[in-house]
Amino acid sequence: MNFLKRFFSKDSRAPRVNIKQRFELIGRVGQGSMSKVWRAKDFNSGKLVALKVLHKEKTLELESRFTGLNKPKEGEIAVQFNHPHIVKTFEHGLTTENEQFLVMEFIEGYSLSFLVEAQNEDMRANCLKYIIQLGEAIQYFHQENWIHRDICPRNIMVSNEHQLKLIDFGLVVPNSAPFLQPGNRTGTAAYMAPELIKRQKTSQKIDIFSYAVTCYEMFTKRLPWKAAETLDAVLQHINTPPEKIQNLLPELDPQIAETIMKGLELYPQDRWQTMDEMLEPLKEAYRINQQRTKAKPERGVTPSTQPRKSPSHSASKSSKKKTPADKTASRAKRSRDSNKPIKAPDSVKRKQEQSSPGEEPPTCPPPEEKQSQDAALKTDKPSMKKSSSKHNRKNPDESA
Repeated sequence: MNFLKRFFSKDSRAPRVNIKQRFELIGRVGQGSMSKVWRAKDFNSGKLVALKVLHKEKTLELESRFTGLNKPKEGEIAVQFNHPHIVKTFEHGLTTENEQFLVMEFIEGYSLSFLVEAQNEDMRANCLKYIIQLGEAIQYFHQENWIHRDICPRNIMVSNEHQLKLIDFGLVVPNSAPFLQPGNRTGTAAYMAPELIKRQKTSQKIDIFSYAVTCYEMFTKRLPWKAAETLDAVLQHINTPPEKIQNLLPELDPQIAETIMKGLELYPQDRWQTMDEMLEPLKEAYRINQQRTKAKPERGVTPSTQPRKSPSHSASKSSKKKTPADKTASRAKRSRDSNKPIKAPDSVKRKQEQSSPGEEPPTCPPPEEKQSQDAALKTDKPSMKKSSSKHNRKNPDESA
């Protein structure tokens, strides 16, 4: 009764908002068990926003579980967050129908649930990156002294710019003694930590467990145990060791696999004690992976190692085809050879010996020999033309 008095007395002073007048409701983009979400245009700011309206009766039922604890409303919690991987909430209030509403940034992208199921190129290329981004969001939550209590893929979006965003805060509670006491069991059954299911005392380690389950599913497309939709089904398998992720993905980096499996430990004291501890080996594995990716194009080439020559280059060097300049030099050589003095026959020598001393001996052959030499040169030239014209049509890369 005190809770109801507090609830209505506090809200009675806040102005009600007629969302149909304040917003242009463009289309429904999501609906959960506790709320409805529209893509809307805010006439006050002119911005495209996500308008979230909470179900009135179900919200009252949830908050009644924290009677006397003065639990903050979802909107009061959400507007405090300022982190790149947590959706930004601009405003919150009550509608004219006494429904709580939140005005949030609109994210163009996909639910993480869709990417887990699709296992498309985006998910394969960026899985570890998204895991780290989600871990940083939870780390921020814990540093701000909150417990999320409902980490799972359906409460996460991934934008078209490959930025992960945590989007739902309906079950968030302060990390303070009154909210850690045994008895209050809220969350999504398949992602609940064993101590939460057993109604034992809780801590921020329940988020670490849910985070590890989510990481496991992001890599394998399945849960560490047989899927369970009810708490009774979950109770039957919480004492069964989870399937080792290495059995499903033998090629997974052992450091990543061990980090996830430690987060799934049954007892809180055996898990990672903080998100800082769990993120450290994941970030290290990511850095190493990035370095390997950058080094792949230069694999096998070092400053002291010359790149190997291609076979076609070696072949062309060993059996190089004559270039036009080579052909010109060859013709010039033959021309010079043709102008050299030709040794005179013996008959000419005898005539030279019989001639007078003042006469100059002939240096040219008789006309008939010159004609025979010219004929030899003429018969040699066509064979050159025939050879060159034929080979000029070949591919330059072919061997001569």
